[in-house]
Formats: sequence, C-alpha cells, structure tokens
Amino acid sequence: MIRISDIPNLEGYGVFVDNLEFKNLSRRDWMDLGKLHMNKLVMIIRKSGLKKPSYLQVMKKWGKDRINFASTIFAKYPSAQGDIKRLIASPELTKEDRDYIKEYFRVGGGAIGGHSHTGMIRVSGKRVNGKPIGMFADGELLWHSNESGDLAFTPGVALLGVESMTQSATGFMVTAPYYNNVSDSFRSELDEMVLIHNFVPGKINPGLNDSQDNLMYKNMCPDPDTEIPLVIQSPAGIKGLHYSFNTVTGIKGMSNSEAEKVLKEIKKGLEQYTYDYWWENDDDLLIFDNSIVQHRRLGDTTDRLCLRYAFDYTFLQHSVTGKPYIPYFQEPYVQMYKDKMNMIRKLLEHEGGSLPVFV
Repeated sequence: MIRISDIPNLEGYGVFVDNLEFKNLSRRDWMDLGKLHMNKLVMIIRKSGLKKPSYLQVMKKWGKDRINFASTIFAKYPSAQGDIKRLIASPELTKEDRDYIKEYFRVGGGAIGGHSHTGMIRVSGKRVNGKPIGMFADGELLWHSNESGDLAFTPGVALLGVESMTQSATGFMVTAPYYNNVSDSFRSELDEMVLIHNFVPGKINPGLNDSQDNLMYKNMCPDPDTEIPLVIQSPAGIKGLHYSFNTVTGIKGMSNSEAEKVLKEIKKGLEQYTYDYWWENDDDLLIFDNSIVQHRRLGDTTDRLCLRYAFDYTFLQHSVTGKPYIPYFQEPYVQMYKDKMNMIRKLLEHEGGSLPVFV
C-alpha cells in the first residue's frame, strides 16, 4: 500500500511517497498524486523503479514539456517557421544562438521544436573524452529556480535518479510559510514589489565552461533587467515568493543599497524553511514546484547521472483550479505573460496544442 508522510521543516509543503509501484498504478491514481503534489509543492517518491522511457511516459500525463527559449529564438528567426533544420541552415543564425542549440542537443535536450523534442536534459558529472555529458557537471548548485528570470517560467520540474546519486543531496526551500508568517503590513509591501532579474555568471554553479554558461544565460534570464513581481501564485493557487537568489539584482523603484537591505532580510527569513534530501536510492523521483520553491544540490557529483524534465500542469490544471495557470496578480505582467504563453502555445501546436489560449 502506498504510504505518504510529511517532509520535515517544510511546514506541510512536502511529502514522501513510499511503496509506489507504477506497474500497478491506475491513471486515475497517478493523476490524484499529481493533484496532491500541486498542493504540497514538493514530492519525493522513493524507489520509483522508473527508467527513462517510462519516466517520460508518466510525467507527460500531468503536463507537457515547455520550450520557452525556443519560442523566443523562433520569434527572432521567423523565416525558420518553427523548423529546427531550417533554423540551423539559416545564414541569419548568429554564432551565439548556434552554440546554444549545439550545447542543448549535447546535454540531451533533443530538437528545439519538432517531434524529437523531449524537454528532458541530463544533469551529470559523467564525462566522455573528458567532456561532461550533461549540465552542472561539477560542484554544488546554489539556491535557484529554473528559468527564474523568464516571465513565462516552466512551473514544474521532475528529477529522476539514474546512477551514483546517493552521495549527493537535493535541497528545497519553500516560500509560502514565510509569506504567510510575516506581518500584515510587510506582506502588503511584498505584494507590491517587483524584482529586477539579470543573468549573473557563477550565481548557480560557479566554474561553468563558456558553452554551458551560454546555455544557462538563455534559459535562466534571456533578457536583461527583466521585471517579475515578487509575490505570485503556484499552479494550485498557493501564494509565495518568486525570489530566486541566482538572478535577482534589485527591486524596482528602490536604490541598490535599499534593495540589498530588504532582499537580505527576506533571504534570511526564507532560509528557515529548507530541507536537504540525501538521495537514498539511485532511482528516486523528485518532483517539485518551480514557481515559489527554490532548490539546490550538495555533495559528490562524480559519475552522478540524473534526468531532468521540466513541464507544465496543463492536464491537471483544470481539475484543480478550473482555469489556466496565470502566476501574476499585477498588470502589465498578467498581459505580458499571456502574450508569451500564446507564443509558446503556437510552437506546441504541432504536438497537439496542449496549452490553452490565454485571453
């Protein structure tokens, strides 16, 4: 029988799942677990028994992969008409964008657009001919959220262990308890804050090589001085902070010194609500919210290999909230989000158009 228990120190925003056998799990049971995950934000399934093909199969039942930067790059090169082969052959393609696409393929991302795109990349310290086969090959990863400086960040992440995982930890920081526990007056201030995001080399994984640094730049914060409201909601409607330490460089309307003081205070408060999970099994499956939760990595990465799948919650969304996911409460950010999501939706149309129309 499936056993569910709370993850320590996350104030109810996290669960362990044990004794889960996917071969005996009905679709309805898996979708119910998806709804539980949305409300708990962090789910750790120990001893999943999953391999790569079945991993993608089960995760795609909750939602499809998102191709955020692909939507931006194809908008930049409209003559490619969303076709990756046409894009690569285009004389208009800059060297920087070509290098990005090449690196994305190399770490396992598959085609950008087209049916071969999986939305999955390798995260690995393993090397072939001295070159890492995946992202984040060495060292610890600092607190961050994926695509943190992208207004239309992908809201969900699943991390499946493959081998040599048990000398490392994946940590989680939930922000909802902090938001709920501050004073009413400070919460009102937080509700109005808009953070400024920029890509800062070394803020996630110090020592990345140039090609991987470029890949991080395109995924984490493709546009300089991106404005994103601090207080947003998760896909399940849980309010928290989208304060990813790796890309936040200021607060709109504040001096640098004033913003630094406020951000330092918030960061200190958030660090109360963390939990580091030291992998117990190579096939553990960690699924976590990417809107109001940050994550990090500790420990030994030597020969470590896991698979990361970034996804939306489209197939769960309607039954949980009855409407498409919009993270923001403030304008013009709501409309800006809708505009970008409609751009991404068009890119996904050839795969069934899993995203709704945002009006």
